[in-house]
Amino acid sequence: MIDVRPQANIQKNDLWFDRPDSRKDARMRLFCFPYSGGSPSMFRSWAEQLPRYVEVLAVRLPGRDMRIREAPFMEWPLLLDATEAAITPYFDKPFIFFGHSLGARIAYELTWRLQEHNKPLPKQLLVAGCRCPHISHHGRYIHSLPEKEFLECLRRMGGTPPEVLADKRLMTIFGPTIRADMKLAEVLGGTVREPVNVPIVAFAGMEDDTASADKMLGWESYSNVNFAFYTLPGNHFFINSSETLLLNLIANICLSV
Repeated sequence: MIDVRPQANIQKNDLWFDRPDSRKDARMRLFCFPYSGGSPSMFRSWAEQLPRYVEVLAVRLPGRDMRIREAPFMEWPLLLDATEAAITPYFDKPFIFFGHSLGARIAYELTWRLQEHNKPLPKQLLVAGCRCPHISHHGRYIHSLPEKEFLECLRRMGGTPPEVLADKRLMTIFGPTIRADMKLAEVLGGTVREPVNVPIVAFAGMEDDTASADKMLGWESYSNVNFAFYTLPGNHFFINSSETLLLNLIANICLSV
């Protein structure tokens, strides 16, 4: 087993993480990976609602928030190399991965990679609103659409604030990151991997057309340990509309670790 020890250069304001409430007495960490174009700030309220023994670390990829001037990742190997290097020093406590949509796929790919590299694994892998890895993207690629059609698709999906979509200046800033994230989400599919030695819990929105329950039940085959599945009210962004219900489930999962 590779020796993974906390490094002295870990800073409270590390650019890679949004830490709403740095809890030195926490006994476990919950790493959260947002959806395409999402900011880690979406998880700030989670720290207030989860037990005190859980420290929330929301992953901040390049191209958003204080990293807005950095070019977003457009290729999976580069994203995973950088994320693995940034997150490994925080494995001095038991940890759980949670990801929604693209974030769920990042969390899974990172878990698989950690297993391949004989590094500590998350105690639980929580995937939300994300089709199984072996299911390919169907339909046209949104990330390559002309601007007008691209904006219309984002409006229908509902994950981007309407005021951002209506502001050309803001879309000049945030548009490239959203497109890059959408590309990552759309091009990776049809990949069958060996199961990970981690329990997987999957969450699906009852009205989600993007990652419906039938596209998520197959996550069971990706764990060698255990699998649980929950459906929650809402569409693809049920993590917002059903936040309290979702966090109650996550709190119970943390309690069992």
